[in-house]
Amino acid sequence: MTAAVAGAAVAWWRTRPTLALLAGFAMYAADLLLGTVPAPVFLPLVLLFAATVVLGRRPVGYAVLAAGYALAVSVPVPGWDAPTLASAVGLAAWFLVLAVAAELVRVRRQARQAREAGLAGEARTRREQALRRAGDERLRIARDLHDVLAHQLALITVQANAGLALLPRDPQAVEQALTAIKDAGNSALGEVRAVLDALRAPESGDVPYRPSPRLSQPGDLAELLDGARAAGLRVATEIEDALPSLPVPVDQAAYRIAQEAVTNAIRHAGAGATVGLRLSCADDRLELTVTDDGGGRPRGGASGGGNGLPGMRERAMAFGGALTTGPVPGGGYRVAAVLPVGGAW
Repeated sequence: MTAAVAGAAVAWWRTRPTLALLAGFAMYAADLLLGTVPAPVFLPLVLLFAATVVLGRRPVGYAVLAAGYALAVSVPVPGWDAPTLASAVGLAAWFLVLAVAAELVRVRRQARQAREAGLAGEARTRREQALRRAGDERLRIARDLHDVLAHQLALITVQANAGLALLPRDPQAVEQALTAIKDAGNSALGEVRAVLDALRAPESGDVPYRPSPRLSQPGDLAELLDGARAAGLRVATEIEDALPSLPVPVDQAAYRIAQEAVTNAIRHAGAGATVGLRLSCADDRLELTVTDDGGGRPRGGASGGGNGLPGMRERAMAFGGALTTGPVPGGGYRVAAVLPVGGAW
């Protein structure tokens, strides 16, 4: 009966190791106190002790081990020789071997669990980093789409309104407006296509999407300012001759800030206004200022969606820079960005 109960207790070794060990030990003690040879209970008790130590219930396990040893050397078993010093020492050695074996299994199990936890943590960190990169990428693409569409559609709207106003009396001016609309539309389609191509490309952590226009590229800057001139603005530039080589991400962010600032001038200052672009570099900082005098004739239908200023500020802050915007005394509006150029991106 006691052997059956001890054997059944083994089934609880994983879910209730302490209770199972105590039940097995109770059967062992009952056999001794009843004068029965407890041999059939030994194996279940050894397994339950090892499980208790391995699963972290070491104080209970060693308390039961000590109590079992005390009973074994003090309670005589009918038909067995009385305990002697030699048998007590031998039993202690066997119990020590049992304890060492249980400890080795416990240490190996903990090392394996720590290794598995480390691998799981690394996998979780990689997933979080991938999600964060994907979120940053989506935000960057959303900003680029906003900047491209806002700028080119503002040009298209201004030229369309101008063409409609000039249609009755100046066909040549209408032709120029339609040409500007065509050029702006083609440019917008090209940049949107580049963004969509990046979205369709296979995922690659090594080749993140980066928009192509850069402020330091004369062709990109000339195209931006030509669009402003086509919209009827007068453009004045002040660019430092010895600009250093700019990090590509900073260069691209500066272009997008300038693009949005010029777009706002087209929308709100209107044809006839003067917009000035100043670009300089000092103390490892790129300083970009776009100012309009507010002296134009803004046309209806070119209002923005309210994301331009937050987008510019986010671009500047992403590189540890700053953006200040506000009206200019006497009329007009100024956008001033400062971007560090000494970092590694």
